[in-house]
Amino acid sequence: MSKIRLAMIGVGDMGAGHCSGFDQIADCEITWVCDPNEDNVKRALTYIRKNTPKVCKDYRELLNNEDIDAVVISVPNYLHREVAIPFIESGKHVFLEKPVAHNIADCDAIIEAAERSQRIVQIGLVYRYSNLYRKMAEILKGGRLDQVSMMWCKEYREAFPPADWFYDETKSGGALVEKDCHHFDIFNWMIDSKPYRVFATGGQHVIKNGTDQMITNSYTHYPAKNISTSTIIDHAWVLVEYENGSKANLGLCMYLKPRNLTEEGLEIGLIGTNGAQMIAKNDRTLSIYGGEDSSIERIEVDSVSDSVLNGHIGSLRERTEFIKSVRTGDKPFASLEVGRSSLKIALAAERSIKEGRYVQIEEV
Repeated sequence: MSKIRLAMIGVGDMGAGHCSGFDQIADCEITWVCDPNEDNVKRALTYIRKNTPKVCKDYRELLNNEDIDAVVISVPNYLHREVAIPFIESGKHVFLEKPVAHNIADCDAIIEAAERSQRIVQIGLVYRYSNLYRKMAEILKGGRLDQVSMMWCKEYREAFPPADWFYDETKSGGALVEKDCHHFDIFNWMIDSKPYRVFATGGQHVIKNGTDQMITNSYTHYPAKNISTSTIIDHAWVLVEYENGSKANLGLCMYLKPRNLTEEGLEIGLIGTNGAQMIAKNDRTLSIYGGEDSSIERIEVDSVSDSVLNGHIGSLRERTEFIKSVRTGDKPFASLEVGRSSLKIALAAERSIKEGRYVQIEEV
């Protein structure tokens, strides 16, 4: 069978990374790169070394193109519905960066289009494809910690890249939507129960609306920029309660400088009903502490082979599994449904901060 032909729609930070990653997969071919920003296109093309794609500025030019089987969409959140649905309706398979959308109405519209077309739509919840978190899930499935009773995530990090849409809640959905849909998905995955209500508190400590703030970011290609208008929070505590009695807590800080330099980095941990803890640190290590045998166990995890050029863990596998799903028709592990569930938690948390109350998931 011939290679799966891809169009890369939006090639900023994430899109350029996907250009590099898909370029290295032998079973696919990048035939088009599309972005209205010429500098983004020029930069992305430097990452594509095994393919010779054509270039365009407007995704509409590609909707009925016969040399495209699937599209990789990495546009800002508020454009997800506008861009994804026409490709789905034209019969293309879609890899759509997280979150599914910046609000539930757009998310559900994308889901309805996918159900009508029977096309593959995979969401960029990359942790679902990492060796580290799949190992955590495997250990839990084996009963090593009995039932998960508590989880936490310490997401202490630098600011978003200095692109205006990140800082506009009407376009990004808010910091908890844009960033922490990843971590709410990990909670859902490991706890394996339905979330039913959320309480959150948060606000602006440093990146304040109406106050000049020079924004730098270590992983973006965009230069430092002064941001004076921000309608998103820069810190939060979020409590998520589940139908099975489990509870999860996320702490978010968006103003570390230059970034999180602690040994723990991103820390995601859990406690089982047998009293043991399992903790993943810095996207690299996994350990189990305590339980009936009072031991400390270091779990060997390969946190390199599932990524590309030291990129985000799981990034290689998420792309290869997308290509596999396009070929086989198998439902992606990072499906629209799991994307919707994590989005609802994030939106409930954003509402809880504004309204100062518990928000039932079904309110969203």
